[in-house]
Amino acid sequence: MKLLSQLFTASLEGAGPEIRFVFELLAADAARTAGDAEGYRAEALAKQFRLSQKLVSDALGDLVRLGLVVRERSLSEGKGRPAITYALSPMVVQTLKASGPVYGIHTELLECLLSGAPIETEVPGLQSRPAKQRITVTKAGRPAPPGASKQLSVCNRLLFATLLARADHCGVVSGAGGPELRKLTGFDEASLKHRLRRLMDLGLIRRCVPGVSSSIFARARVSSTYFLNLNPGFGCPSHCTVMVHLAWDGEAKRFSHTDNLRDDVVAYSSGRSDWELSTPLCVIRFLVGQRSRVYPVLQSMLYRYASFLLSRHWSALFPGAYLWDDELYAMIRSDFRQPVMKVAGQDTTTDPDGREAEWVEIIEHFYRLTHEIAHEFRSRFGQAGSLPLDGVQMSVLPVADDLGYKAITLVVNSPPASAKTFVWLEEELRGVVKLRTPTTESEVYLQNRYDFGLLMPPKCRAGKP
Repeated sequence: MKLLSQLFTASLEGAGPEIRFVFELLAADAARTAGDAEGYRAEALAKQFRLSQKLVSDALGDLVRLGLVVRERSLSEGKGRPAITYALSPMVVQTLKASGPVYGIHTELLECLLSGAPIETEVPGLQSRPAKQRITVTKAGRPAPPGASKQLSVCNRLLFATLLARADHCGVVSGAGGPELRKLTGFDEASLKHRLRRLMDLGLIRRCVPGVSSSIFARARVSSTYFLNLNPGFGCPSHCTVMVHLAWDGEAKRFSHTDNLRDDVVAYSSGRSDWELSTPLCVIRFLVGQRSRVYPVLQSMLYRYASFLLSRHWSALFPGAYLWDDELYAMIRSDFRQPVMKVAGQDTTTDPDGREAEWVEIIEHFYRLTHEIAHEFRSRFGQAGSLPLDGVQMSVLPVADDLGYKAITLVVNSPPASAKTFVWLEEELRGVVKLRTPTTESEVYLQNRYDFGLLMPPKCRAGKP
């Protein structure tokens, strides 16, 4: 899945985000009209898409220079200069016709995002100004930037659209690193970082698990994972239900599986004799020396595996069930790098059969942890029974790092038409749940939204707590 502009990445090399956004609008319009759209005028485009005329005119000029758009002069009717119109080049039109639809599973949301419809956004919890005090012009008398009037800016629309095009059914974006995002959007490194943070502040990116480099992973660097908000309130119907479950005995759910892994690694490394290890020694040795940043990534990977199990085997995950899935096992094995075990004090490696046996034990341990997480979610969300979850795509949404499994959150794609967009279950007694009254996320107390993984907490500024 990709944006239409990504079919022309080579031609757009060096182009800024505003140029790419205007080109995306033209390409999307041409795709809708099967390439039969008439020439565009800068003034009409600016009005149609609620953009400044200068931005549109500058972008069209650059697109002409890049060979993606051609400038045409219409025949003059009466006095005055002939009107200048713009059209996509024949090469672009031909490529669009050959490519067919490219937006994929989030087409409706992308078309809304890339239309002329006004999209108002604001930082949750930030007290907005009264309408009469909103800034409409700068001190210099120029039109204020979109953010000043709560409109989602061109740059933020492009970045969010780029991420949406890479997201799975539940809004999870993985494997899109900074260099690739810069290549696709035209941002430099500082601008991309700023724009990503802005999308987090606006609640369009619910959570971000920063990428990391580590010797345990198959890839030299695991890219950041972004969890997008697929219910952003752009006037599009919701296709997801967000479900939160709050445990009755919070103390018993204080720790995640990677908390336990890290504790065992620390105890082993420090030689504590009073600590009873719950993790196989080969797994501990596999993790020894890893930075603390590795463990949130590892937990996120376990969540991804558990999401796979829940989506594919929800009904079969009855208590104690241990299911074998070749695709899941291969997925886990392909994500990690097999270590080269050496005998202490020697340069020769250990027996190959022994190395392979330990490697299988490491992978099978992660496979077991995946089942434990899946059972946790299946048993707790299965308590309600009001929302059929068999055979639907679902994804675990990471909650605050210090909660363990006190609160767990699940994003469900394509629920029944009558389903709510937000469900909050709270255990009154063990195994007995009640439905909390908030029916929309905006009604939930802000700190709870941070805790439940619905929003990223604001970034602390230097010198402030």
